[in-house]
Amino acid sequence: MAVPATVWQPGMVITEPRLNGVDWQRGSLLVNFTSQTSWTQAVTYPQAFPSTPVAVLTTIASGAGPTARWGSRAINITPTGFTLFLFITDLANSAVTWTDVQVSWVAYL
Repeated sequence: MAVPATVWQPGMVITEPRLNGVDWQRGSLLVNFTSQTSWTQAVTYPQAFPSTPVAVLTTIASGAGPTARWGSRAINITPTGFTLFLFITDLANSAVTWTDVQVSWVAYL
């Protein structure tokens, strides 16, 4: 989902109409891999940004089973997309398999 940019002024109250005017996009994808301790996957925004987003936030929708003790973040952020980096946070754990695990993201200027 792409939303046109708005101009923010000091002291403006954050309201839903104003927040929805910020240039941001969101999405989700289903991730699948076999026997991994980390994983990268290219993500393309629905619409290119005019410049590189200042932040891309990612989240794993499930915290149980094979996704427990995993983290996610965006790397290699560009105006057209980013690389989703998934990683195990406890190296004592062994490789796992993910099947259709939803990962969501939000990018904004």
